[in-house]
Amino acid sequence: MIKLLKIIIGLGNYGNKYINTRHNMGSFCLLEMSKRLNIKFKKNKSLLGYIGNLFLYNKNIILFIPDGFINNSGQSISLILKFYKINLNNILIIHDELDFYPGIAKFKYGGSSGGHNGLKNIICCLQSQQFYRLRIGIGKPNNKLQTNIFVLNKPKIEEQKKIFYAINKSICALKILIQTNNYCTAINFLHDKTRITL
Repeated sequence: MIKLLKIIIGLGNYGNKYINTRHNMGSFCLLEMSKRLNIKFKKNKSLLGYIGNLFLYNKNIILFIPDGFINNSGQSISLILKFYKINLNNILIIHDELDFYPGIAKFKYGGSSGGHNGLKNIICCLQSQQFYRLRIGIGKPNNKLQTNIFVLNKPKIEEQKKIFYAINKSICALKILIQTNNYCTAINFLHDKTRITL
């Protein structure tokens, strides 16, 4: 069980050309959450990313979006964890997930990268797979050879609606996790297949 959530990290490629693309759903989720809670991000050159400070339910949590390409996220994440002396048990990384249909989001602890090159780089830099993840489903192309093109394109309109629903529910689940510090409670809410009005 997560000991105490201290930092939430959203993965994505930096730059206007990548905004709202499938590969950026991790950072999009974090930006959407920060927008609703009126949190501003500031660039930190030494930590290679953008930092926001969330104060919610009497808890201080760092929000972090690496500055650069998603496949090189590990360096900046390693830097910020060392700077703030944060243990792997206290972090949660939000990322896109090819193996889930749009509209699905799930928590996960540990395990391999599942072919996600951003996670692969993070695992390599941290020398560990033991951290919490929040996976936002984006679906996958019919032809696996087109995966690189697929993740760098924007979802279709019908997919966007489903993904946005999953992100809305994910934000609610994150707030539950922050409030209760109970990973199981947050999982039960997020993984419940009952469609709810958010």
